[in-house]
Amino acid sequence: MKLSANPFHPITGDLLPAYRDAYLRGDLSIENTEAVDAYMKTNSSQADATLRRFYEMKNQGQQVRPVGWVQRQFDMIRTEPQRFRQRAAALLVGSALLGGAVFAGTNTPNTPTDNFPITADATVAEAEAAEALAANATAVRVVTMRGRILNEDGQPLVGATVLDRANRRGVSTDRNGNYAIVVPANKTTQLQYAYAGYKEEEVLMNGKSTYNVTLLPRTEAKTKKHHWWQF
Repeated sequence: MKLSANPFHPITGDLLPAYRDAYLRGDLSIENTEAVDAYMKTNSSQADATLRRFYEMKNQGQQVRPVGWVQRQFDMIRTEPQRFRQRAAALLVGSALLGGAVFAGTNTPNTPTDNFPITADATVAEAEAAEALAANATAVRVVTMRGRILNEDGQPLVGATVLDRANRRGVSTDRNGNYAIVVPANKTTQLQYAYAGYKEEEVLMNGKSTYNVTLLPRTEAKTKKHHWWQF
């Protein structure tokens, strides 16, 4: 059943992480898909974060399906390498996105060649785009932060959110409370862990790590603590 509820935050107007993931799985209604497409066109920072999230979900084995705006970005990689070259530096995981999500295909009934016929021109386009992305790979490195979000009883919080405040990139937990978020390597990252009805927690981290969080109900939560973790 396609999701038809409002996918945007009622106050900020931001695309909610859970609905962004549903968009990438092709689980939104036609009306909501069109609304998210329009949102991506006018919010470049969220647009690039969404492409990164597509790659993250694919690597996690989730059933992603490029539709609308996302599909057009992959078309652009194939057909407009020079234009994509200008955006490559802005994509923190550009080289991974190019190699993993686009040219390796996605978890859909269609094969890569169904959507992107392989021609000599396409091969040249891939090479040029890969060259541009490789040139930026040494400048920006990323790692994947993983962990679980639990409640006061040690049970997983499904749909809890993890937000990278600096890059305005967020993910949500799966049915087991697991999350995985891509963050810049060798750089301090401020992550915000949240769940409706629970006290938020913010953590400063530097480098690759695994971090599990226990959130407390707002009525029982103590003063928010900020931690410094260095790995």
